[in-house]
Amino acid sequence: MSDKTIWAALLYCLSMTACAKQQDVIHAIDIEYSFDACHFRLKDPYHGRTTGPNGAAYFANISPKAEHRYETWIQFSCQNPATAKTYSDRAGMQMTPKGWTIDPSPDNLGIKEQHTTFYPLHGQGWEGGGVTQDDINGDEDRRSRSFNFCIPHGQLALCGSVQTVTYLKWPKETTLPQVIKLLESIEFIDTPTPASSSSSP
Repeated sequence: MSDKTIWAALLYCLSMTACAKQQDVIHAIDIEYSFDACHFRLKDPYHGRTTGPNGAAYFANISPKAEHRYETWIQFSCQNPATAKTYSDRAGMQMTPKGWTIDPSPDNLGIKEQHTTFYPLHGQGWEGGGVTQDDINGDEDRRSRSFNFCIPHGQLALCGSVQTVTYLKWPKETTLPQVIKLLESIEFIDTPTPASSSSSP
């Protein structure tokens, strides 16, 4: 085989590899939500679905190559006004002098086997958090880890829940990193109303 033929074959292989990688790149789209008093957008690389133009839910098959596939469903709610009780009840978190952290009350921590864990969330102009907790009942193959979160925005809080971010039996197939990336892309569109002393957490 001549040098020219070898170089041609090599260039062909490189171009095919580049094309394959380019096809794997998923371009994010902006999804805008406006419901109750919350108005925001998020960047969605998974091309998910919502419940409508004013919907408060997001659905996507985030891990299509996973062996045990499930659809990720984020259910949003707009809390107005948000109080310390809102953050505790909705996401099991509280504000401390050092920032957001897990609310250590027994109702939120559950029992040791539930592996309650706090995750800080950081976005454009905001800081919030979320908490995962494991199922301890039911069919072992279907037990899952849930994720609840809240994002403060002035006197409001955008809170939400994800019923399943992984099946406990197959933890390597978790979608929690993707969910966190989605949430941290959230950008509030309106100017928040300043939180009053009575509603500040």
